[in-house]
Amino acid sequence: MNSLKRIFFTLKAQLDEVADDFENHEAVAGVAIKELEAYQGKTRIHQHRLQEMIQQFETKLGDLNKEAETWSARAVKLKEQDEAKALECVKRLVQVQKQMKAIEPELAKAKEQFGQCHKDLSEIQAQLHALHTQKEVLSARQNRIHLQSSLRTEHSNPATGAQAVFKRWEQSVIGAELTGSVPPIKDSFADEFVQEESTLELQILLAELAIKQPNE
Repeated sequence: MNSLKRIFFTLKAQLDEVADDFENHEAVAGVAIKELEAYQGKTRIHQHRLQEMIQQFETKLGDLNKEAETWSARAVKLKEQDEAKALECVKRLVQVQKQMKAIEPELAKAKEQFGQCHKDLSEIQAQLHALHTQKEVLSARQNRIHLQSSLRTEHSNPATGAQAVFKRWEQSVIGAELTGSVPPIKDSFADEFVQEESTLELQILLAELAIKQPNE
C-alpha cells in the first residue's frame, strides 16, 4: 500500500507542476497516467493469482478435512479390534491436521492480500479519474493561454495576418493602376459635355469665317 501511495503522490506532483511550467507537460502527464494504468493492470493480475491460490488452498483444506474425518473414524473403529492399527490411524490423522494447520495461515494471508488488492484497485480507479480530469482541465487552460498569447503577438495573430494579406493585395492593385496596366474608366456623361463644347467652338469659328468671306 505504501508503494501505491508513493506512486500516486509522485504522479500528482508531476501534474501539479504543469500549472507553473507549460512546456509539453500534456504528453508527460499522459505518460504518467499510463504508468499508473500499467500498475493497475499488474495489480489486477496479482489479484487474479491470489484468487486462484485461495481456491487451491480451500480445495486442499476440504480434501484434508475429509481425510482427517476418515482417519478419525478408522481409529475409533479399530480401537477395540487392533490397537496398533488404531494408533497408526491416529498418527495419520495428526499428520493431516499438521498439514491443515500449515495451510490455514497461508489461506488467511492470501485472503488478506486479495482484500488489499481489491481496495488498491478501487483507489487506483478513483485516482485515475482525478488525474484524467486534472489533465483535461490543465490542457484546456494551456490551450487558452496559448491562444491569448497568439492574439497578443503580432507575428502569430491571425487577424494581423489577414490584414497583411489585404494590404498586399491593395498595394498590388494600386501598382497596376499606376503603371497603366488597367485601362482608364470612361465617363460618358462628361464626354457629352466635351463633345458639345467642341462642336460649339467649331460653329463659332464657322460663323466668323462666313462673315469674313463677302468682304473678300
